[in-house]
Formats: sequence, structure tokens, C-alpha cells
Amino acid sequence: MRMPTAFEDLTADDGSKLCIELTTPMWGEQEAGFEWQVELENTLEEIGWRRAENVPALWTFTSPQGDAKLITIVDDLLFSESKTSGYTISERTIALLGRKYGNLSAERDPTSFAGYKIRRDRERGYINLSMPQKIIEAAREHSPELLDGTAPQIPSGTALSTSEKSLSKLADKLAMPDERQPRLSKRQIQTQQLIGSLKFIEQLHPRLSLVLHRLSCIMSYPPAGAWDVARGALAAVYAERDVGITYGGAGSSTTRLSGHLHGQIDLSGQAAPELQAHADATWGDRNVYGLILTYAGAAVLHQTKKIALIVDSSMESEAIGSSKAGEAVSFAREILRALGVPPAGSTLITTDNLSNQRVASGAGAPTRSLHFLRRYGVLKQRIRTSEVELRHIPDEQMPADFLTKWIGSKKLERSIQYATNSCQLENL
Repeated sequence: MRMPTAFEDLTADDGSKLCIELTTPMWGEQEAGFEWQVELENTLEEIGWRRAENVPALWTFTSPQGDAKLITIVDDLLFSESKTSGYTISERTIALLGRKYGNLSAERDPTSFAGYKIRRDRERGYINLSMPQKIIEAAREHSPELLDGTAPQIPSGTALSTSEKSLSKLADKLAMPDERQPRLSKRQIQTQQLIGSLKFIEQLHPRLSLVLHRLSCIMSYPPAGAWDVARGALAAVYAERDVGITYGGAGSSTTRLSGHLHGQIDLSGQAAPELQAHADATWGDRNVYGLILTYAGAAVLHQTKKIALIVDSSMESEAIGSSKAGEAVSFAREILRALGVPPAGSTLITTDNLSNQRVASGAGAPTRSLHFLRRYGVLKQRIRTSEVELRHIPDEQMPADFLTKWIGSKKLERSIQYATNSCQLENL
């Protein structure tokens, strides 16, 4: 179609005239995705499914024979059903959907779902999620030498070796250039594509979070060295492509009280079976916070985020980290309630800043923190209603600090093992 009159003078970079191209929407685009979601939801309601309160992608079905739950991701559906019903609820739903929309592919006890590889050990109660195929595809496209068992060839002069220390130094040096070309180079586009691939993989590989945050900050115009950092990150995760995260088999909580203010985390052990959160933050030239939510013995959420506010102390940045952890915990508790396993009591949040813990919990006077005390408002309310409790742990036991800063390899490996429960892989 011709451009509207108001825009008819616009041209492409080569001077050619622009036009409007109409194409059939693909799955995932706004029109098709929205229309399909409405269609699927209406059909599920007609069958008898009911949306879980406050969790839009989760559906429940209750019958005299048993109950079932359904998770939807566009056109991927994952059923979980009690044995008492003989799986009749999911089978009937699939049959009805098949009659309405055509043949559907269904698999009992799937080995993959929505890009995840699934491994189980039902006797021991473990389930492992990984995405080796996604990592192999990224390596094949961006660093094929990895498939042959060799490290990526880094151009001389970049001061990057295969060591994690060199990778972190180069990542810290990345900065947006003052002058930019009107078009991205081929290498810059490749860098953006690789960062995008790693972002999906990061869901099951906490090791990527901090370096990916550095890369995401310069993604709109990748500077020299960004390609090497991204390939170094890919090489690190390629070596662990079959690891992923293992849930289940958790024993008693690894957190114990010392008095009423302090807790202790054993990073060499396994995360607790109940929901817990750990938040850390930095204050300086790079203000970021990192948080980990663990459940069933491993991380269900891990992230590194920029603190966009101006803060003037480490306590204030830690307050933001703990408050963000409180927000994530609130969502997680709603999901557990919708799944029928609501938390029995308050959810633990840990911080390695004692002042932050004391002020938020009402155990200490704010003194010099009065000017930003209002930021504690929601967190203090969550503590008062026993939704969460905030405890202090020593810095060396903080599971989330590898998400905010480069730490020694010994603690890094212990933190990764704690977050992914990788020590249980040998049982699968």
C-alpha cells in the first residue's frame, strides 16, 4: 500500500520510496497471538476449565474422579493430573481440542516442552530441566568450533582468554561509543543475535546473568569487544549444556536461626524445599541488584537488574534489592496458592546488609536513612502481614552476590551448585 500523505516524503537509506506491506500474521505476533489466546481461553471455559486466580496462564479442572491443572504457552499445553481420574480429564480435553482445531500431537510423560529438555527420576523425586539443543544451535550459528571441542578463536589484541577473569575484565570495559554509524555492521548484528540467543538460555543457567547484563547494556550498538565477550559466555555455557537446573529431593531447610535476626546459608548444601528469596545489590559506578528465588531445592527465578534510581549508600541499594525480592515473592506465593500448595507461613528473604535488615524489620532506628525510608513502605507492610520475613546472613553465605559482582571461583561454583542443585544430576 502507498504511504499516507503525511509520510510520503520518507525514503529508505538507499533513497528508494517506502511502502506499507501487508502480510499474514505469524504465531507470536500481536494480532494472531491475541486472537488465538482469546479463542483458546473461550474453548477451555466451554470444556469446563477455570482460570486460576491471579495466574492467567494456569487453568484448573475439578471433577468427582480427580482434578487437573493446565499451563498454556501460546499453543503449547502442559497437563498435570491426579492418578485417581485415570488421566481422563487431559485425554478428553485433547480429544475435544483435536476435533475443533485438527490433529494435535500429544505425548504422555514428555521429554521436552517449550524448548526445555525434561529428565525425571520418579523414585527419588527429581526432575531436571535443561536446553542443550538451544545451546548447540547457538554454537552452530555463532561459534561452530565449539562443536569440534575447541575454544573460540579470539582475535589477538583483545586481551581475552578462556579464563573467566579475563572475560569479566573485558565485559566491565564495554561501553557505548560516543559516535555511531547510521547502520550497524554485520558483526554488530551478529552480536545482537547471539545476545538474544543467550538471553533465552539464561533461564536455566544463572552463570550467564551478570555477563549478560553487561552485554544487554550495550546491545543497541555493540562496541568492539562485545562479540568476544558474548562468544566467551557461549563457550562457558556450552561446557555445561546438559546441566540445567534440578528440582526435588530437598531435605530439611538449610537455613537456621541464630537468635532472631540472623540466618545461615550452607552454599555447599541444597536449597530448601520451601519458597525462599535471596537478594544482593551493589553501590558504586554500576548500581545493580540480583535476586534468586528457590523452591523444591533449586532456583525458579534468578535475575540481574539495573537500579535506575540515584542512591547514596549501599544500604539504600540493598533496600531496593530486598523490596524487589518481596515483589517476586508475592507473585510466587500466588502461583503456589493457585497450584494448591500455598506456603504455610512467611517466606524468607535474606540480605547481607545488617542495617537494611534492621530498619525493614523494625528492629533498628533509621537515623541517617530517614530520607529514603518511604521506599521501605511496601516491604515493611509485607513483613507486618507475615507474607515475608527478612533475615541477615554473612556476606560469604549470600547465594545471590554472583549476580551483582565478580566473585572468586570457589564461591562462584558453590553458588551455581546451590542455585541449580547440580549435585543431584548423577541421580538422574
